[in-house]
Amino acid sequence: MIKLSNLADYAVVLMSHIALRPDHVHPATEIAGNTGIPAPTVSKILGMLVRADLLTSHRGLNGGFSLKSDADEITIANIIEAVDGPVQLTNCLDVADDGCDFQASCGTRGQWHRINQAVKAALSSVRLSEMVSPIPDFIGSDREDRPAAKTVN
Repeated sequence: MIKLSNLADYAVVLMSHIALRPDHVHPATEIAGNTGIPAPTVSKILGMLVRADLLTSHRGLNGGFSLKSDADEITIANIIEAVDGPVQLTNCLDVADDGCDFQASCGTRGQWHRINQAVKAALSSVRLSEMVSPIPDFIGSDREDRPAAKTVN
């Protein structure tokens, strides 16, 4: 199973929460309370996102965090990489990895690179603004308000 780390998952949740009100300065305690993510974890992730230049930290009495860029300019890949490092599906894709005993005879390494690039491109194609956009309700909760479908005999 390919799975995001909990921290990366939480980072997307935190950034989405902040992106819902981009002009607001969000205190860490407010973010923790609204998202249900423990405060120490929220603080740790927010620090990582500040260091990655995705958030701005505001100090003082009314301090907190805000997006450093518009939500349209931040991708899900940016957020994941801020927390987990580069998107890397296998260990052999790490340029610093010289410890693989199979590197000389591995016939799949080049293909893993292609797959890894496709996954990264997919994550880079989704903007933070899309994560907070309302999902169109094609079925809707107002079904009883719609005319009944005609049946064909």
